Amino acid sequence: MTLKEENVEEVLMKFLSLFDIMILLLGLALIVVGLIIWIRQNVSLTLDFNASKIREEDIKKFTSSYGITYVVMGIFMSLLTLLGLVFEGKHRGISVLIYIIAYIAFMQIIKKIQRKYETYNV
Repeated sequence: MTLKEENVEEVLMKFLSLFDIMILLLGLALIVVGLIIWIRQNVSLTLDFNASKIREEDIKKFTSSYGITYVVMGIFMSLLTLLGLVFEGKHRGISVLIYIIAYIAFMQIIKKIQRKYETYNV
């Protein structure tokens, strides 16, 4: 490793806290899981939801909605973390507040998708 590469690593690690690394990894994981749900139509990866409650004809729409929501949330979390790098960790309180609001919105959207495709007469 050259001196210049060590300096770049030092600078990056200085501004990346453990929280930022965790959020970035979580964002990337949400993107991957969302793509698997969306593309492979894998209902079993959805949050605490019984696949037998979904009509067969709705599985494609359900997994698309669910997967896209996961991907968007993952992208949002990853971008927010990367913006923290650009601003060198300033405005940490605002970032945490945005994470909390985004998480609540994400969970509300997921619940709405689940309610939309639930059927009790299966």
